[in-house]
Amino acid sequence: MESFAFFNTIPASAILISPARQRQEFDPEALQELVVSIENNGLMHPPVLRQEGDSFYLVAGERRLRAIKQIFELGGKFICNEVEFSSDQAVIPYVALGNLSPLEAEEAELDENLKRRDLTWQELASAHDRLHKLRTAQHALKVSSASGVTATPTPSYTIADTAEELTGRRDGAYQDNLRKELIVARHLDNPAVAKAKSADEAFKILKKEEERARNIKLAQTVGATFNADNHQLLNTNCLDYMRQVAEGPESEKFDVILTDPPYGMGADSFGDGAGRLSGIEHHYDDSFEAWMKLMDGATGWCALSYKVAKAQAHAYVFCDIDNFGFLKDMMRAAGWYVFRTPLINHKLNSGRVPLPDQGPRRQYEIVLYAIKGKKPVTHIYPDVITTSADENLSHGAQKPVALYQNLLQRSVRPGDRVADFFAGSGTIFEAAHTYKCSAVGTELNPEYFAMGLKRLQALKSSETPDIFGGL
Repeated sequence: MESFAFFNTIPASAILISPARQRQEFDPEALQELVVSIENNGLMHPPVLRQEGDSFYLVAGERRLRAIKQIFELGGKFICNEVEFSSDQAVIPYVALGNLSPLEAEEAELDENLKRRDLTWQELASAHDRLHKLRTAQHALKVSSASGVTATPTPSYTIADTAEELTGRRDGAYQDNLRKELIVARHLDNPAVAKAKSADEAFKILKKEEERARNIKLAQTVGATFNADNHQLLNTNCLDYMRQVAEGPESEKFDVILTDPPYGMGADSFGDGAGRLSGIEHHYDDSFEAWMKLMDGATGWCALSYKVAKAQAHAYVFCDIDNFGFLKDMMRAAGWYVFRTPLINHKLNSGRVPLPDQGPRRQYEIVLYAIKGKKPVTHIYPDVITTSADENLSHGAQKPVALYQNLLQRSVRPGDRVADFFAGSGTIFEAAHTYKCSAVGTELNPEYFAMGLKRLQALKSSETPDIFGGL
């Protein structure tokens, strides 16, 4: 190599560029503007290189290097510190950083690149990831060097420290944003992640893929042993069973409670003669007083539901619109966090007509949604559900399997335990079976209990549905 004033020179083709550099995209228009500027005004700052053995690696100035190469390819020339460079010479000026350690070289390159404002979010995330790794390694080296010198333990290097270096802030939101960047930076080889519009969107994609992989793994694990014998139907009073569970060794037993209790709206005395359910009886006292006695108090259904639910659980409870406020208050008093508004089930081909001569036909019902702990949902679904009625089994309040499936899919993973304490015709078993969840149902009425048994027998004679095979 020849030496010129204030800098060294090297053939442009001899400069190596690390594939780990942050800048991966270059705006052609901006690059052309730089070419014109160098030709007209000269090169103010040569690229910076570091030497490893006989090789020279670019540390800073990749845009300048690309512009110089374009000038040479077109037979042009430029001036740097009063020295002319042209394609005939085939060499370019550079500034050497000397023999740097790997950590020093990494810091030099990061310092130059992090100052740029036109990096893509992918490049910025990668740069921040490299900076955090660099600072962690430097901290470890410092601790190692100081070992035995001081009796005061050196604190570990954290994401908060990197966040403070980058933004001047180390509180929660800044840490969380940086943590997301560090995670997605290590998955940029995933096409779906790399194509995301932002680091936040990429992080959501990763979470969704992680959830999908977890569900598939659970389905494979649970599916090997899962069958209809995993379900249990009891002909008993639900309060007796719930008290037994609450006082037993497995007091917090269920991941999801999905149930359709009496509404306390006098359904047992309805006289409307229209609708597909006309003539079907409700074999229970559905007065408001009986409903309050069932649901309220320290030993009522609402309090017991909280005790038998796991620390992280969801509850879906059907109710009448007039009693929604009462039920909300009772569930809150029991400890549940209750979503302010109900979920709505729009019933396409069914409903009742309270006033047969005046109408209208009521074709919706409401569901109270409650949360214990901070159990997340599997996906954000709308609060309006549209279902069609199943073939009726002569149960006055029979719910479609599709409706129960829709509600369960919001909350369950394979292997979860679900409960319906007013099991009726046994809708819960078909729905839970779909998601490889074990279900417990209690039903006091012998006629409805028999309907539930028939559902279980049908499950035993059929193959287990597998919704995860297509994921």
